[in-house]
Amino acid sequence: MRASSNDRLRRPARPSLAGRITRHLVAAVLLLVAVLALALSAWIAWTQHARAQRETQSAESLAGGQRRWVDVGDARLYVQEWGRPTDPALLLTHGTGAWSGTWFGLPDALAAAGWRVVAVDLPPFGLTTTPGDGLAVDYSRAAQARRLLALAGTLGSDLTLVGHSFGAGPALEAALAAGAGSSGVVLRRLVLVDPALGLGPGGEPPQCESGAGPGALLASRALRTTLVGATATWPGLTGPLLRQFVHRRDAVTDALLPAYRLPFARTAFSQRLGDWAAAFSQAACEPAESLRPERLTRWAAQGLPVALVWGEEDRITPLAQGHALQRWMPGATLTVLPGVGHIPHIESPEPFAAALLGVLGPPR
Repeated sequence: MRASSNDRLRRPARPSLAGRITRHLVAAVLLLVAVLALALSAWIAWTQHARAQRETQSAESLAGGQRRWVDVGDARLYVQEWGRPTDPALLLTHGTGAWSGTWFGLPDALAAAGWRVVAVDLPPFGLTTTPGDGLAVDYSRAAQARRLLALAGTLGSDLTLVGHSFGAGPALEAALAAGAGSSGVVLRRLVLVDPALGLGPGGEPPQCESGAGPGALLASRALRTTLVGATATWPGLTGPLLRQFVHRRDAVTDALLPAYRLPFARTAFSQRLGDWAAAFSQAACEPAESLRPERLTRWAAQGLPVALVWGEEDRITPLAQGHALQRWMPGATLTVLPGVGHIPHIESPEPFAAALLGVLGPPR
């Protein structure tokens, strides 16, 4: 017997094939999100537990037999030295995630050429210590420059300053302050290696965006400590993260990684590194002299020799930024290293050492 038209109207309509597929896809996506959230929660819980177990040592215990700190008021700067104390001093400032123990063979090459090499750890990196729990530490470029100048004052009058990546900002700021004559430090030369000064990709001047971007994510101390502990200071990610900064990724060998990881064992290291990251994310908003192109131009006219050394394949601070700095600092030289990215002293150690010695000139 045929169903009446009323029966057909009362019978629920079967969902279309497209509707059924859509529901299955939505269910699959929700399941995937749940699995990923669970995995992320487990990862964070594990890394935070491991961080608490790992970050238990003092800077003094990690320094071992090489123990030298210089008190500069608001910090005890950890330094390492190579060469004869009577040779002209060359002060090295490191980049992000690095410290005085990650220059590898470069200080020996410079010392062999007649330099007294001094490598310093800028807080919160390496084994430099600061008072309290870190919240009161000033990580601004100007504050780091004051620390550099205080250290420079202990090294004699014949001083050359070399800054790499993040460390180039404080080095440049210190050079401007020294040029003003208020610090009592006289510099012989400034060398900036792939400097991370906060410029735009094409060399545009720094733009202050207060409270925007990464800074908003890092506003909570607990959150940023958790993020840092699960990424930057997690030993298993040291190699993959470091390879993002270089062009020749095969240069990041397993033999290099223990040196980068050594400070990870310091008490509250992830917390302090998170505090620094929050400050660094807002560096373009600082009232630093070295962030003003017109100020750099006036300072460069005073005649301090400035040399720029750049990896041609640098994707962190592209070479266009070097050309912009040359425009702002007339007279600055620019040496380009072919086939090299952001960390020339591990990507191409011997050619970089030769290039650096070339722009430094003879020690005496």
